[in-house]
Amino acid sequence: MVANPKVAALGRGLESEEEYRLIGTAFRRVDGRAKVTGQTQFADDLNFPRMAYVKLVRSTVPHARIRNIDLSAALAMDGVLGTLVGTELPDKFGILPVSEDEHALAVDTVPFVGAPVAAVAAVSEDIAHEAALAL
Repeated sequence: MVANPKVAALGRGLESEEEYRLIGTAFRRVDGRAKVTGQTQFADDLNFPRMAYVKLVRSTVPHARIRNIDLSAALAMDGVLGTLVGTELPDKFGILPVSEDEHALAVDTVPFVGAPVAAVAAVSEDIAHEAALAL
């Protein structure tokens, strides 16, 4: 038998059901003012010397077999630092047990529309974007 979560929560130090109730309650965000006034620095705002920008190339079809990815157009572009495809990253990874057998880039087959199949690194975000489109 599964215990009522409210009752279980009461056993962990909450005094009443009212203290357990969060839905419909407004909370002041600690970082809200800084975000809406533009004071917060986000990852996209960061810029470091010699920084590279990476764009992923994603599949447009599901369950496709990857025969070849022609990287020559991207590699020929000025400012492109390099490319990667799934066969160059053969090790599986996973932060959670449900994803421990996934690849960073599709290797032989594409599992779903939008799955990453290649990556392009360049000296600017615009060049990386254009190079990714060239694939």
